[in-house]
Amino acid sequence: MANILLIDDEPFLLDVISNTLRLDGHDVMAMADPLTALSAPGPRGSPIDLVLTDINTKPISGFELVKRLSLRGFDGSTLFMSEFPSLSGAVAQSLGERSVLEKPFTAAQLRTAVGRALRKIKVKPPRSPEMSECLGAVSE
Repeated sequence: MANILLIDDEPFLLDVISNTLRLDGHDVMAMADPLTALSAPGPRGSPIDLVLTDINTKPISGFELVKRLSLRGFDGSTLFMSEFPSLSGAVAQSLGERSVLEKPFTAAQLRTAVGRALRKIKVKPPRSPEMSECLGAVSE
């Protein structure tokens, strides 16, 4: 399970993306305004593992948002989204092809991109309560 900060100024996409990630067991804090996201703690007050942001947000860009979050101590992974192929290409050349998700994308493409981004920081997948109980019994 990962703590994900999601920023997109399109309400429909914000809902679809956040619901998809929640179904996968992630805690998601979804916001339309990047300035509000700057002052938000991670989901449930935990550190943010992944920032998933549209590049073209207003009043500041996704790049500026990540820069400001980094100055405040964010050291997780970042995944940018873009609906502009030329911008996606420039980001991919600069930051690596796995750092950008070109819109429109499928749920499977979203899951793959998020999984790759989280592997960079080695976030453990969610465990069922039953599995946690079994592991607790084994370690006693």
